[in-house]
Amino acid sequence: MKTVIYSLGTLALAAALTACGTPMNNAQIGSATGAVLGGVAGNQMGQGQGKTAATIVGTMVGSVVGGQVGAQQDRYYQQPQQPAPYYNRGY
Repeated sequence: MKTVIYSLGTLALAAALTACGTPMNNAQIGSATGAVLGGVAGNQMGQGQGKTAATIVGTMVGSVVGGQVGAQQDRYYQQPQQPAPYYNRGY
């Protein structure tokens, strides 16, 4: 029970501090999402004493992959957009 209370308190503190910051770009969002999903996947795949190591490795790999995907999205969305063609010239 004590662990649950500490975990919820830590989560609430992190949410409060995140709400006060500047908006995150896609690379940061992807890195955080990848870390969570990678940690969950690593925890599910690990067995016995290696479960902790699998969780840590999954978190690191997920963070890197998610950050790279988010950075690619940032580069794509920052490209200049072509103006829409003007088909009807008043004829």
